[in-house]
Amino acid sequence: MSEPFAFAPLGPEHLELVRDIEREAIAHLERPDLLRRNTEQMWRACLQPPHLCIGAWCGEPLQAIKGEPHAAPVLAGFAVLYVPEKGGPEDLSCLLTNMNAAQYLSANYKICIVHPGWRGHHLQVQLGQRLAAAAKARGINLLCATASPYNPASVKSLLQLGYHEDSRVEKYGFERILFYQIN
Repeated sequence: MSEPFAFAPLGPEHLELVRDIEREAIAHLERPDLLRRNTEQMWRACLQPPHLCIGAWCGEPLQAIKGEPHAAPVLAGFAVLYVPEKGGPEDLSCLLTNMNAAQYLSANYKICIVHPGWRGHHLQVQLGQRLAAAAKARGINLLCATASPYNPASVKSLLQLGYHEDSRVEKYGFERILFYQIN
């Protein structure tokens, strides 16, 4: 079943929706300890330029799928393009070992979270494709991402998006796989 998703940038006014989806997603993980909860400060940053958060909205709200009365469109998931300070602590390109990132303008495919009720609709890939297109339009030609080796869904979606595995790194308090994609 394919849902009619609409994709649009999210802003500071969507902070609570984003945090609600994050809480819900973490609560449904088999190993919630593998996903670091972002601070409110980080979410506020992600929802403002130069970063970009794209949301997937569905006109068929979750309540309607469960047989409850129809309501307004709901946010099914979102993904963040994070533009770090060059050489700063969030600049994943500095950690790459299989390529010289100095010649590229880079950003991070920071996170993609889909509400558990909307999983199975390939939203991670659709959101990732839109982030890559938005990055390219901004002149960003290198995208970096990390995923837990214990999160096969995230690893699979990054590979489907054309990312290449670089190395294992210690990031966010966990071992992560570092990926990159020349955009």
